[in-house]
Amino acid sequence: MFDNLFKRRIKNNLFLSISAICAFVGFFWLIFILVDLLWHGMHSINLDIFIHDPAPPGVEGAGLRNAFIGQFLIILVAVLIGVPIGILGGTYLAEYGRNKFIPQMISTLADITISIPAIVVGTFVYAIMVRPLEHFSGWAGGVSLAIIMLPIIIRTTEEMLRLIPDELREAAFALGAPYYKVIIQVLYKGAATGILTGVLLGIARVSGEAAPLLFTSFNNSFFTLNLNQPTPSLTVTIFQYAMGPYEDWHSLAWAASFIITITILFLTILGRILISWRYKK
Repeated sequence: MFDNLFKRRIKNNLFLSISAICAFVGFFWLIFILVDLLWHGMHSINLDIFIHDPAPPGVEGAGLRNAFIGQFLIILVAVLIGVPIGILGGTYLAEYGRNKFIPQMISTLADITISIPAIVVGTFVYAIMVRPLEHFSGWAGGVSLAIIMLPIIIRTTEEMLRLIPDELREAAFALGAPYYKVIIQVLYKGAATGILTGVLLGIARVSGEAAPLLFTSFNNSFFTLNLNQPTPSLTVTIFQYAMGPYEDWHSLAWAASFIITITILFLTILGRILISWRYKK
């Protein structure tokens, strides 16, 4: 008996040590990457990046205004498409599709599609939008990002609505309220913080994606508000500048990477705060 207990303790300590070492190695490289990014990004950022458009290599005062505006427009299109569809889809799964085979299958597929590589979504949108129209566009980029954020919002909305006690639904029904009013005026209000958190996490998920935009919106070195043509984006610009041979391009890429990282970090922290506040309340 004591021999078995001793062996179990040895195995437990061994695997605990291995797990701790692996966690430390992963944490070390994560901190290394973040510190390196913050160091180069903070030294490269300046006001010209936000107010000037790209310039030829070696020209002073080059910026990324076109990429910031283009990135904002593409994400705006993704939000306008993905958020309403995601919330309505999650509402259907939570309220109308309970204990039904097809809604349960859709929910499972949503879980699976969360981990689908973004480049696969980009090639899919390229096949259905870019190739038939024979040109890249910001609309295609927005659709690709909307598809990526959809499963996150669907699953978050579904889980938040299922956390609402059935007694609230029954009380509203007892007052004679139709189902759609129960959802809008009772359930959405109770799950608003959780749904908003899912939306923020979905936006944070797509804010740093470059692969799908390479196949859809492509890029543009000039300022444009026309989403019917190739549209500049911050993530694709980072990719192209980082691969370029010019030092000023590398500096702009570091600055843009720093801004994207801070934005995603802010959205993630805000989502965590809302989740914590919701459950404490």
